Amino acid sequence: MEIDRQRIETYLDEIANEAMIIRSALEKSNEDITKSPLVLRGLKYSIVLISEAIANVLQHILAKKYHVSINGYTQCFTKARDHNIISEKLFDQLKPFSSFRNMLVHQYWRIDDKIFLANLREGIDDFQLFIKEILENVLANE
Repeated sequence: MEIDRQRIETYLDEIANEAMIIRSALEKSNEDITKSPLVLRGLKYSIVLISEAIANVLQHILAKKYHVSINGYTQCFTKARDHNIISEKLFDQLKPFSSFRNMLVHQYWRIDDKIFLANLREGIDDFQLFIKEILENVLANE
């Protein structure tokens, strides 16, 4: 079966939109963000949405193009790297993000807000790099 380009583009748009929301929130200082529980929760929710969209993109490409099934979220990244869907560099940058996503989803209350914001500020560009690599490595060839 072929890759559903529209489906992937929809997920990529979701990633881009959530990243834009995050960037807007990150214009505030960490102190202002941590004083606002709604903004902080919104940022965490945006990360969950982005992580699910990334996983959906990778699972779809791996299943349709390479006939590879996935057992778990983290395996999406490993298999995507192994099939040159994402670069080694992006894999290394997203690998900690996948662990962090698992903490958000499964142990939400244990997240240190300062570490969360530091990681988010440092890694926000990785989402745009993911979109770029999918467009160049996958959709440009379809």
